[in-house]
Amino acid sequence: MEQTQTQSQPQKLGAGIIILSIIHFILVAFGILGTVILLTQKDTFVKQGIAIPLSDSQIIISIVLEVLLTIAVILILLKKSIGVYSYFTINVISIINTIIDSGFQWTILLSLIFPVLMAICIYRKKALFNF
Repeated sequence: MEQTQTQSQPQKLGAGIIILSIIHFILVAFGILGTVILLTQKDTFVKQGIAIPLSDSQIIISIVLEVLLTIAVILILLKKSIGVYSYFTINVISIINTIIDSGFQWTILLSLIFPVLMAICIYRKKALFNF
């Protein structure tokens, strides 16, 4: 009897996935806002003597990766398994891009915190994503 009730109720996302998604959306919003300001005010920064270590193409690639990552998070929130695959694939591509742009630094390991936490939360709800 208990199994029938569980099967008839729609499965919910865990609080961890939702919280990590909200944090991701907030960080991406600030990141995109900052990079847009950087791109539009680049001449002003150069005149003030502030060196910008990344080229415009590197900044645009980072923005595209963040937008794709946001789409993957939205798909995860919609309980689509393609969102999970996309999320981790784009994270790997983003880390590789960072290593290519600026070389390996120990701070790159900090970018693994959110994917690892998301992996733990998704693993707990693996039936929801048909794993």
